[in-house]
Amino acid sequence: MTHFDGTALKGTEKFIPSRLLDFLVRLEATITTEDVWDLIVCLADGMGLEVVDYVYATDFRNWEQAQFIRTTIDSRWFDYLRRFPHIRHTSAFRMHGCRYLTPIMVGEEYLDEMGEISEDRRRHVRIGAEMGMRAGISIPLRMGDPGQAALITLGGDLDRADFDALLERHGWTIHAAMLSAHTRYTELFKLEFIERNQLTDKQKEMLRLVGQGLMDKQIAHELGISFSAVRQRMATVQQKTGAQNRADLAALAARAGLVSDPLLRAHGDDLTVFLCTGDGKTGTEVRRPGASPPAAAE
Repeated sequence: MTHFDGTALKGTEKFIPSRLLDFLVRLEATITTEDVWDLIVCLADGMGLEVVDYVYATDFRNWEQAQFIRTTIDSRWFDYLRRFPHIRHTSAFRMHGCRYLTPIMVGEEYLDEMGEISEDRRRHVRIGAEMGMRAGISIPLRMGDPGQAALITLGGDLDRADFDALLERHGWTIHAAMLSAHTRYTELFKLEFIERNQLTDKQKEMLRLVGQGLMDKQIAHELGISFSAVRQRMATVQQKTGAQNRADLAALAARAGLVSDPLLRAHGDDLTVFLCTGDGKTGTEVRRPGASPPAAAE
């Protein structure tokens, strides 16, 4: 087994379950979100789990504004949502994933473990069973951006005893694999922003300059176009992306990786950073080329 670049795995990398190791090595080689999704579904299928449901919201405080939903459940599920729209409020994402980080067992087989729940929640669980989700595990997921939350559920038409046994064998693998898959998926999702919104190279370049803080006249000078052409190009980008204003465009440029994250940007020639050592010393060490390292501040 080798890494994506052909490097052989060392013995020190092989302490984790073989199924998880294989998943992570294959995850390294993914180049699109579609690749990541296929890999997740393949992992689930290999464990006899037919259902994978993945929802990601950019702001869990406004949880209905999902950025994407990917699911192996067929479109009948959306018919149920139209018939019973209130069940959105009883989803595992809304009731658990937006608030906690602990994985949770879900499905009709675990109704007696859910404590006192509403009839709407009970209906939601039973509809899930009709769609092939008698037992499953839901894993809350986060990213570094404030307010973002996701939940991925793997399950199938298994009784409780069989699913408990599956978790006993593969629970660590499922949890660790989904955490890594979510990180990779969202990384690629950002990189696919330009293609997804069908931005041209010229529009991409203008978005990058907005992200760098340039004003319209500066952008016009940089691109060698008129001021009105800049405004027209900016309006087109806003229309394509849904950005409401210049601040939105600058944020999009950062999120799409067109400009560096200001929180992670290098500070001149500084080689170090923020220190917090085991003996309680804290501060900032700045080491410039040719200079001796200063002592850490108390």
